[in-house]
Order: sequence, then structure tokens, then C-alpha cells
Amino acid sequence: MSIINISGTTPVDDPNYRYKMPMVVSKIEGKGNGIKSVIVNISDLALALHRDPGEVNKYFGCEIGAQTTYNEKDDKAIVNGAHTTSLLQKSIHKYIEAFVLCPNCRLPETDYKIKNGCINHRCKACGTKEMVDMGHKLCTYILAQHKKKMSEEKKAGKKKGKEKETEEEKKKSKKDKKKKDKDSDDDEKKKSKKDKKKKDKKKKDKKEKKSSDDDVPDDEDKSVDTEEGVDDAGAMLLAVEGVQNFLKANPDSNESEIIDSVKNQQMSSALKSHERIHLFMNSVITPDFFKKDEIKRYASIIRKITNGGIEMQRHLISSVEGLCVQQIVPKFFPVILKQLFDEDLLDEDVILEWAFDGRSEYTPQSVDEDVRATLRGNAEQVVAWLQEDSDDSDSDDE
Repeated sequence: MSIINISGTTPVDDPNYRYKMPMVVSKIEGKGNGIKSVIVNISDLALALHRDPGEVNKYFGCEIGAQTTYNEKDDKAIVNGAHTTSLLQKSIHKYIEAFVLCPNCRLPETDYKIKNGCINHRCKACGTKEMVDMGHKLCTYILAQHKKKMSEEKKAGKKKGKEKETEEEKKKSKKDKKKKDKDSDDDEKKKSKKDKKKKDKKKKDKKEKKSSDDDVPDDEDKSVDTEEGVDDAGAMLLAVEGVQNFLKANPDSNESEIIDSVKNQQMSSALKSHERIHLFMNSVITPDFFKKDEIKRYASIIRKITNGGIEMQRHLISSVEGLCVQQIVPKFFPVILKQLFDEDLLDEDVILEWAFDGRSEYTPQSVDEDVRATLRGNAEQVVAWLQEDSDDSDSDDE
């Protein structure tokens, strides 16, 4: 199988070009009205371009004007009619030009960002975000697949929640059974003890005294070791104070200097690396964040701290949950969530994952189940807006 440089309509002749793809391999099957072209290596092509095989195959149909089918189970891509390999190869270069290459740096490092029925290129290499040609027929297919994926993820989230509820019911039933058995054993012991007291009246007073002594509460046993929790909370408070003092003393500091201050406070306080975003958000976001436009003001710093990673985005949401316990009114939680989304600091998929994930390892200990349920309820409009039909013009009412 021949390997060539990934290129659009303009060839890339550099032999050291690191972006490679296989050439299209096809074969013609059948005859008469049933003749068809089978793309043998559709998965290899799609993998090299970081796209879905069904989408690549659909483009052939849009470009050539023929019906296409793709069977994911058999990994078989079919384009109706007899088409030469050279024609299919030209089509794949047109697809790369329109839907794979970054319009700015011309590198195949893009993925899709779908919002309000619009498909944008988001380049991982240069950070450019630009809309694709929405007039192309392939866009209808891409939006339909995205909607299908969101629907499946929503169903999976509900199913996971039901399974969790069933598991909790089983645990509760098992716990109730143990308690019942324990109560039964206690009754037997009490009965046996009562019979023994009747037989030996002389020992009765001594046993009652001993029982009375055993019932006296021991203050020392009631002590609870909370030193570790206090230390963790105290370390974060000291680190937040350190960053705030730096910002007050250096109002003209640039982004790099602010990030260095956050890192220094995090390391000196023995906090984990992912707690940097918690530290920064607690340091700069105030109850008047919407009046001072603080999310937009610090967006670039937040982006550099999270680096766009999914795990760090979940910690970013977690930090906002924590803020709503400490200093931000819970009703403003969806406002911050929406502002972070508008600044491209949170992906749509990450917000939906948070919404249907239930309590997870990312949820702060300070956020109990009641608080989290309140925050999830407050964010319902944002979640519904992200899920609703991409073509619905009312999606901007939020």
C-alpha cells in the first residue's frame, strides 16, 4: 500500500513531511445495475485523517453524486457505480482541503467544534477556529451524526444512573437484613441474660453496676482526627492568599508571571498539580464576577492552566462547584458555566459528561449531594440548550 503526504488540492512535495496517509485502494464488484466500487482501506484513510470512516465514505457520494453505504460492523464502504481509483483519490484530496486542513496553518491537526448548528475547524497546532463551508451537503451528515452521538450519550447517562440506583437499593436491602439479624441476636442475648439473672440473684447487683459503668460515655473516644482535612484546607487558603497578595503587589504583571506565581504557591503548599486551577479560580473569581467580567478577563490564563485537557476541564467545573459553596451564590453557577463555554474553556461534551455523570472523583468534598443536586438543577437550562436540535433557532434564547 503506497503512502503519500496528506495534502489538499495543492500537493506537498516535502519528503520529510510527517503527516502521511495511504492512497485510496478500491475495487469494482458486480455488474449491470448492481455494479459498485468498494473502498478497501476506508478505515486506514479515516484513521490517518482523524475522521470517521462513514464521513469519509459519505463525501465520495456527495462529490461524485452517487449513493453510499458504510457497514461499521464489517468495515465495508461502498459507492454505487463503477469509479476509477484516480477519481476517488482526487475526491479525497478535495475532502482534505475542505474538512481536514486548518485554513490558517494548513496542517491536518483539526477537529470539529459544533455549536448552534455550525461546524467549525478547531486547530490543535495554531489554535485557529474557523467555520467550514456550511453549504456543502456533507455538513448535513456531520450534524446528524453529532446529534445521534449526543442522544446516545444522554441515554447511556440515564441508564448508568438507573443502574446506580438499583445497586444502592441492593446495598440498602442487604444493610437492612444485617440490621434485622443483629436485632434478632440482641434479643436472644437479652433473653439469655435475663434468665441468668433470675437464677443467680446475688450477682444481679454487680452486673447492673458493671452495665451502668459501661454506659458512661468516654469523652476521649469521641475525639475525631480532623487534622489532615484541616491541613489540606489550610494549605489551599494560604496558597490563595499568596496569589492574591502577588496580584495586589504586582497589578501590571503579565500572564506568564501570574501563572508562575500560581505554580510556586501550589508547589510550596504541597498541593497536587491539578489543584492549580482550583487555586487560581479561588484567587480571582469574586461574587461580582459578572459585573467585573472576570471570566473573560482571565480566560487566556485559565486556558493555559487547563491546556484544553478533558480531565483539567472537569477540574475547572469542580472548582466552580467549590466556589458556589464558599463565595458564589449557587444560582449563578449556570452563568459561570455558560461564560466558560462561550470562551471555549469548556467543551460541550465535557459539560454533558458532568451533567450525567453523577457524583465522581472530581466533585469536591465540600460539595455534598444536596448542593450538587441544586447546582445540577440550576444548570438544567444550559444542559438542555446544549442538547437541543442544532437547527433550532430558539437555541440562542439562553
